[in-house]
Amino acid sequence: MSLRLRVVLIAGIAMMVLWALAAAWMLRGVQANLERTLDERLAMSAHMVASLLKRTVFAPAAHQIHWADVLRVASADGMACEVRSQHGIVLASSEGAPYSMMDPLPPGYSTRAVDGKQWRIFLRHDESGYQIMTADRIDRRDALLHDMRRAAGVPFLIAVIGGLLALWFGIDRGLAPLAQLRQTLRERRPDDTTPLDSGQVATELRPVIDAMNGWLSRLAQTLNDQRAFTDAAAHELRTPLTAIDTHLQVAQLTQGTPQAQESLLHAGQGVQRLRHTLEQMMSLARTDAPVHEGDACTSVHTVLLELVERLDPPLLPRVTLDLCEQDTPVRMPRSMLHTAVRNLLDNALRYAPPDTRVRLQCELDPASRICAITIADRGPGMSAEQTTHAGQRFWRGDQGRGQGEGAGLGISIVRAIARRFNGTLTLQPRDGGGLQATLRVPL
Repeated sequence: MSLRLRVVLIAGIAMMVLWALAAAWMLRGVQANLERTLDERLAMSAHMVASLLKRTVFAPAAHQIHWADVLRVASADGMACEVRSQHGIVLASSEGAPYSMMDPLPPGYSTRAVDGKQWRIFLRHDESGYQIMTADRIDRRDALLHDMRRAAGVPFLIAVIGGLLALWFGIDRGLAPLAQLRQTLRERRPDDTTPLDSGQVATELRPVIDAMNGWLSRLAQTLNDQRAFTDAAAHELRTPLTAIDTHLQVAQLTQGTPQAQESLLHAGQGVQRLRHTLEQMMSLARTDAPVHEGDACTSVHTVLLELVERLDPPLLPRVTLDLCEQDTPVRMPRSMLHTAVRNLLDNALRYAPPDTRVRLQCELDPASRICAITIADRGPGMSAEQTTHAGQRFWRGDQGRGQGEGAGLGISIVRAIARRFNGTLTLQPRDGGGLQATLRVPL
């Protein structure tokens, strides 16, 4: 369903319901006023007859025409009038008066059924002793009310139809800026991430434009990161591939000599480095992948224990695991937490001297609802300037840290994972030498 049709339906139904309620309330008041007016007409007719009777001379020899003149004035179409004596004798009645009006009736207003038709009757006792009754048929009243309803309903129907049409065209014109925005986005090039102009748009569309500009800004940053990543990856992979190709050519030219064996050994090392770089690049790419529902981390202790158990046997004695008493789930997926901690632990084991230990510690902060995982080593550490560069893709702080074999992606992977799940990574020097990396993850 289109937005325009939805708005028209909602507004039209609401308008029709409100107008119908207003019309019902109005017609109900009109009906009450009409019935009261018609009743007053009956009373006024009776009073008029009584006034005329006072001016008429009654005698046993009085002619009937005097009565006919009086009743002709008091009666009308659909109405009847009758005059009785104080003993109940009918002295005169208008044409079409119901016969049962001769039955005893209470003073004032009453409703009677005569020959299958309903009559509204008013009885007045005159001061001279006469009883004057006036009546009109209920079906004539209903017909009059029906005509009034039809007279009021036709304009109402015209107003509803006209209002819906005006609403349809008005909404169509009101949505013109949205159609213009759609056309602008359709005509944009795929690589155009410039912000949209929000100065001339409607007030209701400005939040949408602002949100879209924010998305375009993030998209531009992502595209720039991808371009930088592609350029750095091409440069990073070109070096080991060139070295491998050189060593293989040397081995081919010096077959059967010790130099050939040494060249093959260097080529194998280059293959290992290339494989490690590709694995790190794949891990970095997976940080932006969708998270599966079954990958929730329900236990931090389990992840850290599995991570230590999977280390190479020579590395196990170098790791000191310090877990807090209370285990807890975290918002970060299990696979992402495993990847982040593994990269930090690999860096610590790679750069720390072989005769030193690496401490892996887990602490909880219930007040801040944070789980802090700390990896502390006794390696060369980082200077303040190096910590500002740490996290840049393919950057390695090899100065003062020995000749590392990393690809310069470990810290980048950890920061990307932490940033995606509202976590933080802090690098700071350790008392006595070394580096301490703290990964804080929301519970």
